[in-house]
Amino acid sequence: MEKQLRILQRKLAEVDLLTQPRSMGNVRVLKILVLKLRDLKLKMYQEQGHLRPHLHVDYGPEHHVASYAIDDPKRLEGSLNIKYDGEILPWIAENQEILLRVWSSLRSGSDPMYSHRRTRRRHMTLDQPIY
Repeated sequence: MEKQLRILQRKLAEVDLLTQPRSMGNVRVLKILVLKLRDLKLKMYQEQGHLRPHLHVDYGPEHHVASYAIDDPKRLEGSLNIKYDGEILPWIAENQEILLRVWSSLRSGSDPMYSHRRTRRRHMTLDQPIY
C-alpha cells in the first residue's frame, strides 16, 4: 500500500504544479518548475456510529481536509480543493478492495496488515509501511 500511496502523492503534486499561479500581478517571474511532494496521509478511525467505509485526508500542513467514501468513491465533505478529486477518487476506486479490507479489520478490532498508532481514538494511517 505504501507504493500506491506514493503514486497518489506524486499525482497530487502534479496537480499542484499544473495549477499554481504563473505570474505575480504585472510582474513576470521566471520559475523553475519543480515537483514538490507535500505530506499526504490517509486515515481511517474506529469511530462509533460511522458505519460507512470512508477515509480522511491530511494534505500538506492541513489535517482532515476531506473525507471520501470507499464503498462508492465520492467526496463526503471537506475543504480540500476539488482539483484533487480527479486523482483521489480514481485512486480510491483502484485500491478499493484493500481499503475495504483495512476498514473491516479496523472495525473488527484486528490488524493483520498494518501497524497502527494509539491516540485518544484508535486509528490507522495508510502512510505506514506494510510489515
